[in-house]
Amino acid sequence: MRTIRHAVSAALLLVLGSTALTAVAQNNLDLRYEYDEIVVSVPFEDAEAETALPVTVLAGETLYEDVGDSLGETLKHQIGLNSASFGPAVGQPVIRGQTARRVMVLQNSVGVTDVAAFSPDHVNAVEAILAERIEVVRGPSTLLYGSGAIGGVVNVIDNRVPESLPDQTQFSLRQTSNSVNSGANTAVRLDAATGNLAFHISAYRRDNDNVEIKGFAIDEVAVEALEELVAEHLEEEGHHEEEEGHDGEDHEEEEVENTQGFIGNSDAEADGTTFGFSFVGDNGFIGFSVSELNNDYGLPPGAHGHHEEEGHEEEEGHDEEEGEEEEEEGHEEEVEFVRLNMESSRQDLRAGLDFKDGWIRSVRASLGFTDYEHSEIEFFEDGDSHIGTLFTKEGTEGRFTLTHAPMGNWSGVIGLQTSSSEFSAAGEEAFIPRSDLSSTGLFLVERYDGGDFTAELGLRLEDNSVDPNGACENETSATSISGSVMYDLNEDSNMLFSVSRSERSPAVEELYSNIDANTCAEFADEEDLVVHAATGLFEIGNPNLDKETSNNLEFGYRLQGTRFTGQVSAYYNQIDNYIFLDLAGEEHEGVQVANWLARDASFTGFEAEVAFNVMETDSTALSLRLFGDAVAAEFDAGGNVPRIPAGKLGAELSYLAPKWSANLQATSIGDQEDTGELELSTSGYTNLSFYADYNFTFQGDSDLKVFVRGDNLLDEEIRNHASFLKNFAPEPGMGITVGLRFDY
Repeated sequence: MRTIRHAVSAALLLVLGSTALTAVAQNNLDLRYEYDEIVVSVPFEDAEAETALPVTVLAGETLYEDVGDSLGETLKHQIGLNSASFGPAVGQPVIRGQTARRVMVLQNSVGVTDVAAFSPDHVNAVEAILAERIEVVRGPSTLLYGSGAIGGVVNVIDNRVPESLPDQTQFSLRQTSNSVNSGANTAVRLDAATGNLAFHISAYRRDNDNVEIKGFAIDEVAVEALEELVAEHLEEEGHHEEEEGHDGEDHEEEEVENTQGFIGNSDAEADGTTFGFSFVGDNGFIGFSVSELNNDYGLPPGAHGHHEEEGHEEEEGHDEEEGEEEEEEGHEEEVEFVRLNMESSRQDLRAGLDFKDGWIRSVRASLGFTDYEHSEIEFFEDGDSHIGTLFTKEGTEGRFTLTHAPMGNWSGVIGLQTSSSEFSAAGEEAFIPRSDLSSTGLFLVERYDGGDFTAELGLRLEDNSVDPNGACENETSATSISGSVMYDLNEDSNMLFSVSRSERSPAVEELYSNIDANTCAEFADEEDLVVHAATGLFEIGNPNLDKETSNNLEFGYRLQGTRFTGQVSAYYNQIDNYIFLDLAGEEHEGVQVANWLARDASFTGFEAEVAFNVMETDSTALSLRLFGDAVAAEFDAGGNVPRIPAGKLGAELSYLAPKWSANLQATSIGDQEDTGELELSTSGYTNLSFYADYNFTFQGDSDLKVFVRGDNLLDEEIRNHASFLKNFAPEPGMGITVGLRFDY
């Protein structure tokens, strides 16, 4: 209820603010915040103002200003969006309180094959630094992209396979340096053409040291309070320290160094290259691209719940020197720190044709191949190291869409999507069996143009399979339907209404974590259980899980006038069989046991923003943007869904001049006291940021932009409620970024 009250207050503030400032706004303003971007992530590639779906588009200067070291970090300032951080290097996008398996990350409308959804400490295998634009569909998007998009879609578009010939050769260089982590980021991009051949080349390099913070990394008071809360819960359930052969007094907890002023082992480095080309004709294109992505990053102390390493024997890839004394019990020292190394190789084939006549007006086809590897390397106090767990995933995803000619007032898109991948995990954290994953979906979207109103109806049929190479293959079908209406009140505003029913098939980790694939049951011997170090839990899957069903209802209003622009939306999402990790009220070897269960839940929220040009001259403009969002998530049987971000309310003041621009943004994040079971509340904070740039123009259509950005200028201690690591790794402290961008 506290979240709802915060949402209502924010909405009132936005409405009152828009009313007051409209009085001083002038007519015929050149508004900075407009809804005219073409969105390729919606069925008919409409402008933002022409689609009933709630869409966020980051492009141009807005994207350059917000781009961060992770996808979630880049998006977290937008309404309805947050980041589920796991230390500074990892930030998975959160849409309306949902992430991981419910948010699908795409690259040029094709799925990204990685293991980010398997665990919160895994980074997304896609980079924002080279993106041309990032599109986010806030809310269920299963119709176009499958059951993994039941919460929303993040589509990173980088033009690696050009669809058109550039008018001239385009080259850009971006270089930044950040004080908060001594970071140095470099990105280059080249787009050119010769004859009918278009080329794209891009590369980037990122190198960051440990992140500076205010105060201590570990909130020892919160850690102790959480331990007491868990102990009380276990005692109430009658399982605390009562397991056969387990004496709680003999269990030695791993000691974690609490650093002050910085987060230990939070340095990271990453690099990537992309090359693509296309043959572009009068009616279409066909092209190919290849890319390599590498990311090496450390996890903060306390991030991995490793206890004493008993029986660490020589493993593949780890050779002991000849003559070195062997230990009968193996490596008995504590893991000092853990680093993750991700390598991804991807090839994309894309083609498109447009027709002037006939029933078929356009076709688009995409095919992506990915070879992905993710190593978790454990470093010991004696200087030794080995790969604790190796994750691999090889996958193929194809997508085909056809747009047909209007039939009366109706036009439509028909599509086919298919994916297939092989997943495996080997090593100490291999709690998920090797599995073959496949999905095939067929979808249809039809639009009715009735003049003042537009209606869309859609249907998707999907078959999914998870085969753990045993006796318990899971095959499910998912059906999703949706309908939306957009009614034009006048030339400047419209009302939006949408309803959808979306289904999501359970994922491999939800089904088979610590499950014997031959018996389809939990391992008979508890000694075979494997801890998921990122969560510090023995996670137990459930092969009998049924699919999730989301029933979403949304109302919205959008305005793009001569005085100001804005949008507001309210939604209610009832999810039957919401799959989540539930603590079982028992321990094994001092580690909590958690079961994947399904329980009905509801998500209720709002999003709003409004922008004005407060003052304008022939060459300058001063604009103001107000924004806010909030979401409340509760189980129908009682209790709150865990790790739901607190609501935010903010204001951004921007000044635009011919040669330079500047903006100041303040975002207030509320307290989050609507906590889940065995979850502590999180204090709110105010994030103050600043950005300014100056542009030098040269002959030959080239310019140089120098810029400076300040983040967390109040140097607040920020604990992200959506993060598993909020008690061990706060968000970065005050940081200043300086940089330049050269465009030709």
